[in-house]
Amino acid sequence: RCYSYLEVPFPHQSINLFPTNLQQLAMAPMPSNLPVAIRTPLRQLVTPALLVLMPQLEHNEAAMRSLVRGRGANLRPHAKAHKSGGFTRWLLEQSNGEITGMCTQTVGETEAIVSLGGCKDVLLTNEVATDTAAARLASLAAAHPAATVGVLVDHRLQVEMLARAAATAKAKLRVLVEVDAGQDRCGVRADSPEVLSLVRAIEAEPVLDWGGLHVYHGGIQHVRAPSDRLAAVTAGPGEAARTALRSLSEHKLKPQVVTGGGTGTLMEDLQVGTHNELQPGSYLFMDGDYARNEDLRADGRFFQSLFLHATVISLDESAGKRVLDAGSKACDLVCGPPLATSIDDPALAEALRDVTYASGGDEHGVLRGVPPGVLPLGSTVQLVPSHCDPTVNLYDYMVGVRNGLVEHVWTIDARGY
Repeated sequence: RCYSYLEVPFPHQSINLFPTNLQQLAMAPMPSNLPVAIRTPLRQLVTPALLVLMPQLEHNEAAMRSLVRGRGANLRPHAKAHKSGGFTRWLLEQSNGEITGMCTQTVGETEAIVSLGGCKDVLLTNEVATDTAAARLASLAAAHPAATVGVLVDHRLQVEMLARAAATAKAKLRVLVEVDAGQDRCGVRADSPEVLSLVRAIEAEPVLDWGGLHVYHGGIQHVRAPSDRLAAVTAGPGEAARTALRSLSEHKLKPQVVTGGGTGTLMEDLQVGTHNELQPGSYLFMDGDYARNEDLRADGRFFQSLFLHATVISLDESAGKRVLDAGSKACDLVCGPPLATSIDDPALAEALRDVTYASGGDEHGVLRGVPPGVLPLGSTVQLVPSHCDPTVNLYDYMVGVRNGLVEHVWTIDARGY
C-alpha cells in the first residue's frame, strides 16, 4: 500500500495484528505508529526510520530503463529489494510500459506484488517444494486470471506438485527451468539431460506453460572490477545459457525467455548477450556493498537513495563517541557496518567521512571518531546500509522524502516471509 500527497491516512483506527489473508491486510488502516502524515518535515519523524530520497530514486529508475532500452533485453525488476505492493504500483507507473513484469523471491512477495501491487506478470525466481506453497501460487493465479504467475523448477517432483496445485485451483502457471550458472546453489547443470527432461515434463502438463530458462549467478554481482566481472559472466551464466540452448536446439526447442542478471552484472550481461531478460533490483536503492563495485557509482550511473534515519541518544564528547537509536534491529550487518553521512548537510557529511559504526546491540549503534562539536545530543544522522534487501526487510514502511518533506509512505507488505 502506498500513501502519497493525495491522501493522508488519518484518523487511525484499530488494526488486527494477525490478519487472516492479504486482502484483509490490504484493507486494514495504517497503525498509529506510522509517520504522522504526508508533508511531515523530516526532523519530526520518529527514528529509526527507513528513508528513500525521491530525486535519487527517480534518477535510478529512469537510468536503468535508459541503459537497457534498445539492447535486446527486457527489464523485469526484482521486488525482493522493496517487497512492497504500493512501491510496485509506483514503479510500474514510472516505467512507461518499459517493464516486462516483476521478479519475487518468496511466495509471500509474489502474493503482495500481484494482489497489492497490481502486477500482471510476476516470476518467482525460486523453487517451491511443498504442496502448501504450490497451492498458494495456484490460488493466486486463479484469483487474478489476468496476471501471469511464474515459478522455477529444477526437479521433476516440483513439476508434478505445481501441476496438481494448478489443476485443483483451475489455474495456469508459467514454469521456467533453472540452470545452474556456476553458483552451485539451485538449478540443474547446463550440460545435463535434466534440462530437456524438465522441459518435456512441463510441456506434458496442460495446466503448465513452459516459460523458458532461468540462468542467474548471485555470487558474481559484487565482483569489483568490470573486466573481472565480464570474465565471470562469460564463464558463468553466459556459458551455462549457451550450453543449455545448444542442447535444446538439437530437439528443435527454443525458449521464449532466458532470464537472469542483476544490478552488478547488468552491463556485462548486455555485452555477453545470452539473456533477453534482466532482473536488477538493488539499482533503485543502492547500498554500501554495491558502491564498492568500481564502476557502479563512480560514473554517476546510480545514486544512493536508501538511508536509515537515526538519532543521537547518548554521547561521550571527549571520546568522540555517539550512540544512535539504530542497532542490529534497524540495519542488516551481514555485508558489513553502515556508513554515517548526512543527506542535507555536505559539511556534516564530510566531517563524518572517517567515522566508523559498530553495533551496540539490538537497539543501539555506536559511532566512533566523531569530531568535537559534531552531532550533539538529539541530532539526527543518516546511515548508508551495506545491503539494501535485508535492511528493508527489517521495517514496516519506507518513507519517500523530497526537499525535507514526506511525499510517500510505502508499506513493506511482504517483510519477513
